[in-house]
Amino acid sequence: MNGSRFFHLALGGVGLSGTALALTAAWSWGATSAATIVLREGLEAALVLGAVLVYLRASGAGTRLIGGLWGGVAAALLASGAAWWASSRLLGMSEASREVLEGVTALLAAGVLFFVINWLFHQAYVVDWTAQMRARARAAVARGSVLGLAVLGFLVVFREGFETVLFFRALLAQVPASAAGAGFLAGAGATVLVVVVLARSGRRLPLRRAFQVSGWLLLLLAVSFVGNGVHELQEAGWLPETAWWAGVFDRALLSWAGLRGTLETLGSQAAYLLLLAMSFTLARRRARRLEARVRGG
Repeated sequence: MNGSRFFHLALGGVGLSGTALALTAAWSWGATSAATIVLREGLEAALVLGAVLVYLRASGAGTRLIGGLWGGVAAALLASGAAWWASSRLLGMSEASREVLEGVTALLAAGVLFFVINWLFHQAYVVDWTAQMRARARAAVARGSVLGLAVLGFLVVFREGFETVLFFRALLAQVPASAAGAGFLAGAGATVLVVVVLARSGRRLPLRRAFQVSGWLLLLLAVSFVGNGVHELQEAGWLPETAWWAGVFDRALLSWAGLRGTLETLGSQAAYLLLLAMSFTLARRRARRLEARVRGG
């Protein structure tokens, strides 16, 4: 029995048509991905801002300096909204131009996620970024600079806002808008809930566990971005299409995950995973060498 025949029999066995199952899978994946993006980006911004605020209050910074920080946060939210509007205008092009832009956006998002996933799994991302922002806050307080704290607040929030816009634009090219919207609301609600609970209880969030779980989900999202990004460029005629395992992968059920039956899409995804594995291996080797030097010294 070939793979295509087995696939159809499996769908019939669970009482679902291929179309119905594909729609359900795409909607669920879209909502989960959107919620993960918002929760991760929101928690990171909240954790870094929280660390900066704790330092400002402990150092006796006045309301004028803290107000400067919140002014920067407000400006970053407006700038993120402007980035979303500008991306909407760019995507309102002809169909051919839209396919190219969606493909480039998906691959760019996958590239950003490559570094995010590395930092998440090695637990250096949030820790290093928080330390850097605390140092900036310390320097701004020493100068009594409202502008310095405003810039700091802007950087913390706009960095996450820009990534959210980029990831959502790539996501909306492959999942229903209703799924992305539902996931956005769920992620935002979960972020607020976690922050409120932590603030009231005084407990620390288990960063290692939380960011490693989100890292695995973002890894799946990045692989789908690579596959769909390459596919969009194939549709626009920018890349060739070489059929490969088409009987298995050319299904609506799998298209939302970026799994398509061409050598270019599957090969790009395999190369992406290989590069990630290599980066993990190199990072572990560096960490072990550093440990050995510390013990030897």
